[in-house]
Amino acid sequence: MKHYCPNCETDTTVSEEKVSISMGKEIFTTKTAVCIKCKHYALTPKVRREIDEWGKRMIKNIVEPQPTFHEASHQFIEKKAAHFSMKKVPFIKALAFYYFNHIVNRADFPELKKYFASHHSEKHLSKGNKSKETVPIRYLMYRKLQTFSEVHNVSHAKAIEEAVLFGLMVLATDNDHFETLKTIAQNLKQYIEDFAEAA
Repeated sequence: MKHYCPNCETDTTVSEEKVSISMGKEIFTTKTAVCIKCKHYALTPKVRREIDEWGKRMIKNIVEPQPTFHEASHQFIEKKAAHFSMKKVPFIKALAFYYFNHIVNRADFPELKKYFASHHSEKHLSKGNKSKETVPIRYLMYRKLQTFSEVHNVSHAKAIEEAVLFGLMVLATDNDHFETLKTIAQNLKQYIEDFAEAA
């Protein structure tokens, strides 16, 4: 069967074959159209639905990134987690989920990043030695994390670091005069409370 292959950029022959698709440390197997020339396979809407159904049923962690934070950030994470009656790692996940679901697609995202890059809270959170924190991730968060990592060309760990530091800075500056920031802080607090109840 002739078909256009976006990888070869030619009309070529494809055949229905079994493929193994890496999803973190797990492997999803299915059948789909494969280019006989370069072995590129089609991630059709049907295959994506199959992956989603498979991933949502999985109770194992797909990846376990190890973001690195300064001592001051670790302390602030623990303090804020306790404030919401949460443990450290679920709190980190809540901050990351909020960032990937509600912040990165905002029209003013570049301005928000620039604002925090020069904010005084960034210096406070950068004090002390750095150490890692293992964050087990299941499929739904992995999907968001993977997309962000591919778009911004960063590792999973770096993506989580960015997300968490953004959330910490929002929580540290929720009385700021910047009206947009106040709204984000209110929404983030509500999100964390809902996340804590569901966890």
